[in-house]
Amino acid sequence: GHALYMKAIHGGKAKNDKIDSYKIAKLIRGGNFPLAYVYDKDMRATRDLLRRRTKIVRHGADLKAHVANTASQYNLPAHNVNLKNVCD
Repeated sequence: GHALYMKAIHGGKAKNDKIDSYKIAKLIRGGNFPLAYVYDKDMRATRDLLRRRTKIVRHGADLKAHVANTASQYNLPAHNVNLKNVCD
């Protein structure tokens, strides 16, 4: 099972094998057992690249929004700079 999702579903303070096995059995019986997916070795590098790219893109969007919000906050005119990623 997917460890993070299982922790979210049956998180609790008391942990031992008896309690854990009981909760896992309840999840399986109820059809709520979260399955984990193991990526192929060929696709792991692509997955990691996409994760890093997503983080960089979000950071860039945050910076652009910060510039726009700061200009708006101080009643400055809007920038005529094209903040989109345009390749020449």
